[in-house]
Amino acid sequence: MFLACPNRCSTNRFELWNASVFVDALGRYLDYGAVDAPLYRCCECGSPAVDLGEVPGAMAADRVVLESQPREYACPNCEELFSAPKDQTLIVCPSCGQTFPVAEAG
Repeated sequence: MFLACPNRCSTNRFELWNASVFVDALGRYLDYGAVDAPLYRCCECGSPAVDLGEVPGAMAADRVVLESQPREYACPNCEELFSAPKDQTLIVCPSCGQTFPVAEAG
């Protein structure tokens, strides 16, 4: 976990947000109960903190989603736009029937 304020506050002090902290009658810590995932907010401006440690995983998940989506093509004959699976190297236009090869996207 590497928390950061989206407003770039310099205090680097964060408060646990959206969680119940339980104490006894003398104020001594007993336990806590997080609601969903624990959230933090900046103590200076109150903005929700961003966990920069999650960025690489989120970017990798986005790449997996993008790689599984079909590619978009434009027919060189009739200019019809359509999509086809990425692993195809020979494409047939659904509008005019023109067959054309496509190069692998790098």
